[in-house]
Amino acid sequence: MAAKTLILVIDDDPDFQELVGWMLNRLGYQACAALSAAEVPTAIGRHIPEVILLDWHLGDVDGTTLIESLREKYPLTSIIFATAHSTPEVAAAAIKLGAFDFLTKPLDEAKLTVTVAKAAEHHRLLSRLRNLESGAGGTETGFAGLIGVSPQMRTVYSIIQHVAPTDVNVMICGESGTGKELIASAIHECSDRARGPFIPLNMASIPGDLAEATLFGHEKGAFTGADRDRPGAVGEAVGGTLFLDEITEMPLLLQGKLLRFLQERTYRPVGGRKDLKADLRVVSATNRDPWAAVQDKLLREDLYYRLNVVPIMLPPLREREGDIVLLASHFVIMFSKQYGKQFTGIDRTAVRLLESCRWPGNVRQLMHAMQRVVILNNGTTVEPHMLPPDLLAEGTATAASGTSAPTFPATAAWSPAPLALPPRSVPAVAPTAGADSAPSLAPMAPAAFRATEAAPAASGCHPSTNGYPFASKEDIISMDELERLAISRAIELCGGSAFEAAEVLGISSATIYRKLKRYGLASD
Repeated sequence: MAAKTLILVIDDDPDFQELVGWMLNRLGYQACAALSAAEVPTAIGRHIPEVILLDWHLGDVDGTTLIESLREKYPLTSIIFATAHSTPEVAAAAIKLGAFDFLTKPLDEAKLTVTVAKAAEHHRLLSRLRNLESGAGGTETGFAGLIGVSPQMRTVYSIIQHVAPTDVNVMICGESGTGKELIASAIHECSDRARGPFIPLNMASIPGDLAEATLFGHEKGAFTGADRDRPGAVGEAVGGTLFLDEITEMPLLLQGKLLRFLQERTYRPVGGRKDLKADLRVVSATNRDPWAAVQDKLLREDLYYRLNVVPIMLPPLREREGDIVLLASHFVIMFSKQYGKQFTGIDRTAVRLLESCRWPGNVRQLMHAMQRVVILNNGTTVEPHMLPPDLLAEGTATAASGTSAPTFPATAAWSPAPLALPPRSVPAVAPTAGADSAPSLAPMAPAAFRATEAAPAASGCHPSTNGYPFASKEDIISMDELERLAISRAIELCGGSAFEAAEVLGISSATIYRKLKRYGLASD
């Protein structure tokens, strides 16, 4: 039976300890408690906690001081701060000190459940990363040299295992940078054609007038500049696998000739007089919704059915839980060897920041970011300040807000069956706001300005009869000033709580913190 995850609660309030311990035990964790740092060894014995819940103000000792010694003693443990006085400054300080997250007292059980689960998973991933760096855990390649062990990628590996021994056509769908060519190569390497060539051809990079000759080859004299025979991608791939990337960019006329080849396994080079046979496998890929491409007349429907016998939906990096740290570590070690550097790992705070980014460029973007880090820096451990400025800013803001990186929908939901997708246009007016409906798009003044009597001229707002802050053209103030007034008033109405004000205004705590700094409203 697997051991339960050990959660250590360090707080000088026995009642708080008892309540949190009860919550954690009910969630299936093993909870232990310490009233002070001195009691920690006694509380946990020889065990190392996966997660520590640490009070921000622990009697005479500041939690910000204690976290340094805890991180030194338990480098892989995820530390969560608990504080009754949560502010943007506290959030930023907690993340800067290397805390995994922070919670506000009194604890919300739902928030505690989610945060502790994420912290425990973070510890598991850091442990796996440490094994990867030391070589103790072998290679964390999920399958056929591919990096990743997330559930989404395990599904992909399972499909590869089933289709590789066959000769069926496979279509790989996924956003740019997700590694579609690597998946195609893995299918090839796991097949009976592994000893044959793997020929990739990106249709988006080939001029339309050269597409046919590039795919099927040409004979000498077929056109101006054709000074000798060329086999083309099909001829080069005989006995192996032909990978057609961005298949929806192939000219429609050429799609018809590709369809004929798939049906008869014969083709005719440009300028040729006889058909040639070719035994090969075809794997295609696209970053579009292939059925939408059929509807848009970019992909022939009959070719779609021929190519899409087995579809593989490749997830974006932001949805591959746990894979970012493995990929980042792999790239750091790889580029360190390539450029003669000494990097062997990634600082846990840097890992947290990387996991908080959206990665619209997916694995390719992560690879280039780690390459830049290795080239421009020296040391043994990748630290937060070494990250590219845009990633550092995004990761810090997301981590400080206490939220995960947002999950963005893919271009469309891919379906192997020809089901027409609904139009994506946004209605001019949304339904009336309700429990599960979107808010009305009808114009509405900010809440701080609707009751003009509650905040008259003292707030900088001019009373009006229609619920808006401007009574005349002369009263109009800038958008920045409106935003500054809205934030200031919201914080005032929320009893000075910037976190609560951010929630009411519909923005993240990190955003309101930046704006407080921008408008000079933050206390030093």
